[in-house]
Amino acid sequence: MNPETIIPLLKEALNLSDSATVERHPAGLVNQVYHLKDEGRGFAVKWVGEDEFSGIDRFHQFVLQEQLAERGIAPKPVWLSDDELVWVEEWEDDTDPHPNIRSPEALASVLARVHGIPITARPLNLFSRWLHYMHSAGLKEGDALFDNAIQLRASLVKSEGNTEDYVLCHNDLLAHHVVRDSTPFIVDWEYSAMGNRYFDIAGCAKINGFSEAQTQALALAYAEEVGKDVEEVLMQVKHHMEIVCVTNDLWQAALDANK
Repeated sequence: MNPETIIPLLKEALNLSDSATVERHPAGLVNQVYHLKDEGRGFAVKWVGEDEFSGIDRFHQFVLQEQLAERGIAPKPVWLSDDELVWVEEWEDDTDPHPNIRSPEALASVLARVHGIPITARPLNLFSRWLHYMHSAGLKEGDALFDNAIQLRASLVKSEGNTEDYVLCHNDLLAHHVVRDSTPFIVDWEYSAMGNRYFDIAGCAKINGFSEAQTQALALAYAEEVGKDVEEVLMQVKHHMEIVCVTNDLWQAALDANK
């Protein structure tokens, strides 16, 4: 996306003045993010045109984030292009996380807060997501990653069928996605969906690069936060780590194939 096209594209929709400015902002491996400023207002403009491989339904994520914003835990989305390639939400000025949020204990508290939000979203339906990644990456029977995923299918179906642990999950809880050190405020909800809480916990440990000891600390703190049996939480997080690793590998394979 060319930054020079952003202001003309959004001028009418956001009622922008002639003094509006745009600057590129650091982002992840796929999306482009721009900071749009206009007379005291700020917007995050996300170009997701390079993310055709993920299979995300942007409209439903937009509606979900509207509900999350009403609860004060996510930025308010304000505009989505008809082709769903440009997403605009209110800019969060405090984007540098408090140092304490990087600890396993702090992230366990944030996960517990997310999992307790009384919102019903679309299911993650992870195996369908896996199939989408495999197709996008051109994987087939005989490829080690493909075969590993197929072998885990029964375990995955059982996980997603566990109604007791079926909650709203963020599914991308990097420490720097959590801003403000008082009431948790979280950005980048694009992978959020209903799913198994332990997949979200294991995913949090994986994407933050936690050691085995840190992952255990995350699980222990989470168990205390939600009143779950410690041994059960430890066992489930360990079990779901394998599912998380396969998910990440499939996502990376799809990304690499679509570069």
